[in-house]
Amino acid sequence: MSFSIKDSLFCLLQLNAISGFENSVADVMQQEFSRHAKEVWRDRLGNIVARFGSDKTDALRLMIFAHMDEVGFMVRKIEPSGFLRFERVGGPAQITMPGSIVTLAGSNGPITGCIGIKAYHFAKGDERTQSPSIDKLWIDIGAKDKADAERMGIKVGTPVTLYNPPKMLGNDLVCSKALDDRLGCTALLGVADAISETPLDIAVYLVASVQEEFNIRGILPVLQRVKPDLAIGIDITPSCDTPDLDDYSEVRVNQGVGITCLNYHGRGTLAGLITPPRLIQMLETTAGERNIPVQREVAPGVITETGYIQVEQGGIPCASLSIPCRYTHSPAEVASLRDLASCIQLLTALAAMPSAHFPIEPDTGVL
Repeated sequence: MSFSIKDSLFCLLQLNAISGFENSVADVMQQEFSRHAKEVWRDRLGNIVARFGSDKTDALRLMIFAHMDEVGFMVRKIEPSGFLRFERVGGPAQITMPGSIVTLAGSNGPITGCIGIKAYHFAKGDERTQSPSIDKLWIDIGAKDKADAERMGIKVGTPVTLYNPPKMLGNDLVCSKALDDRLGCTALLGVADAISETPLDIAVYLVASVQEEFNIRGILPVLQRVKPDLAIGIDITPSCDTPDLDDYSEVRVNQGVGITCLNYHGRGTLAGLITPPRLIQMLETTAGERNIPVQREVAPGVITETGYIQVEQGGIPCASLSIPCRYTHSPAEVASLRDLASCIQLLTALAAMPSAHFPIEPDTGVL
């Protein structure tokens, strides 16, 4: 059966996998990789790795990766009343929490809940307009007391995910929770399908990684076995075509995948990526020769595993491809199937290139 971007993405979006609980997505990724790859393994942390291409020991090793986990919550306390206190896992947008529907992975099966909000009729002053801090919020699963919640399968540590099944909007846009980064995982599956029957000059390792939203370092154990010469990450980036961000940058949905020039943690530059100019040129040249739409991005506040991969093993050249996404880390993220397709096309073209195409030596060029 031929690969379908939409069907594959929708399949992954319906799974729940906060950081540290990625097994549902990992099982699908491992199964799909196994249909195409020469070798597939899952490491002890849960990363899924698939090997394609050249078997030569001296072949250039290209690692392409995307993370499986999504932002969410974890039960911190069960109140005597049966309401649940919770903590964030990753960075779900706090302003969207009150009134959200969530799914809890109870020991007896999934449980639907909602994040409570003070009744509007009795709210006063700022309570009607300001989002309360997380310690003032709770999850309501309909339990009559603590014992009832426990009988339903709730414990301290139960993972909680946002609920919003995927749906199509106009102009090939998708709305769902967890587009960050099931878009990237779908791209990996698309590349796997495209290169599975193609003789490659290089060795390609596709990696579905864990715990990016929690500590951004879950992929690091993979490096010890793969020892990549070059790494390219796939993730989302905020699309700046909405009224609130229209003057911030030129990144837009339906304008192609983004090529990261710079990103770093929004609270400081202790970790981030300045993409080597030679890699930006490689990506843009490859895209241009094949009429694949791309756009450049500078994204403070965005950080991915590349910030840590690049300083491993004597230095690993890294690049990032970013799929524009509206309303990031909310229950209703929005992104484009066209941009996802351009990401798959670009990575597939790169995988088919001879090793001489990849500039992995020290940089001397300019942007």
